[in-house]
Amino acid sequence: MKITNRLKIISISAGILATVTAAMSFTNKVVDNPPVTGDLEAPAEVKAIFERACYPCHSNTANLQWFDRLPGVAAMVKKDILAARQHLNFSEWDKLSRGDQDALLWEAYNMINSGTMPLPAYAALHRDAKVSTAELSTLRQFLLTKRKVVTAEKADTIQTNTTSISAPLPIAPTGIRFMPEFRHWQVMSTTSRFDNTTMRVMYANPIAMQAIRENNIHPWPDGAIIAKVVWEKVRDKNGYIQPGKFLNVQYMVRNASLYADTDGWGYAKFETPALKPAGTLLTAQSCASCHKAADKTGGIFDLSTLN
Repeated sequence: MKITNRLKIISISAGILATVTAAMSFTNKVVDNPPVTGDLEAPAEVKAIFERACYPCHSNTANLQWFDRLPGVAAMVKKDILAARQHLNFSEWDKLSRGDQDALLWEAYNMINSGTMPLPAYAALHRDAKVSTAELSTLRQFLLTKRKVVTAEKADTIQTNTTSISAPLPIAPTGIRFMPEFRHWQVMSTTSRFDNTTMRVMYANPIAMQAIRENNIHPWPDGAIIAKVVWEKVRDKNGYIQPGKFLNVQYMVRNASLYADTDGWGYAKFETPALKPAGTLLTAQSCASCHKAADKTGGIFDLSTLN
C-alpha cells in the first residue's frame, strides 16, 4: 500500500514537472533584448542597486525568472517590460539629454522612496527588486553630488515680470497657455528642493483653493489650476538662502476628460524670463508618472504644508 502511494506521488510530481517544462518551452522567449546603445554611468555601489532592482524591466537586459515565462503570465510580463522601457530605459541612456537623465533618476528615487516602485505585486515575487533604507540613502547621496548650490555673486537675480508680455500669450505643446493671472491667486505653499537646489512658490486658483479647504481632492474638480514659480536657490555671503535666477513657471490644469491620458491633469512649463514653452506631449506623460507618487493628495505634491 505504501509503495503504491509513493508511486502515485512520484507519478504526479513527474506530471507536474513535465507540464511546467512543456509550458516553458512555448514561452521561452517572452521579450526581445535589443542592443545596449549606452548604459548608465554611476559608482559601482549605485549601479549595482539599479541593476538589481530596476534593470529587469527598465533595460534591454531582461533576465526573467521561470515563473515569468508561464502561459498567461508571460503576456503580462511582456506588456509591463515594454511599457517600462518606453518610460525609462537604462540601456539607451545615451539617447537622453543630461537634464532628462537627471530628471528620470530623481523620479526613480522618488517613486522608490514613496513605495510606488517596485510595484507591490512584482516585489512580492521578485525579492531582489526591493530597495533597503540604506540603499535609498546611497542613491540620494549620489544624486545630490550631481547638483551644486550656486553663490549669490554668480546668480542672475531676475524677477518674474509678466506685465510686459505682449499678446498672444505663449502656449505649451499640451495646449495650455501661459496665465499671468496666477499672480492674483492665493499662495498655497512654498517649498525648497534639496535635490535640484531650487525654491518655489505654489499658487492655487479659486476653484483649487476651495477644493483644498473642503478636502475635495479625490478627485480634484475640473477647473482647478495650480501654478508653481521656480527660482534658483542661492546663498549670500552671510549664509542666508534667497531666490536667485528665475527658472520657470509650471502649471497643472484639471480636466478629467481632456487629460484622461495623464490622470486628469494637463501639464505646462514656461522657461526663462522669455517664458519659452518647454517639453512635449511625451514630457506630460513623464510628469503624470512622477505625480502618481502623490496619489494620496490627488496627484499634487506639497499639500502637507497646509496642515
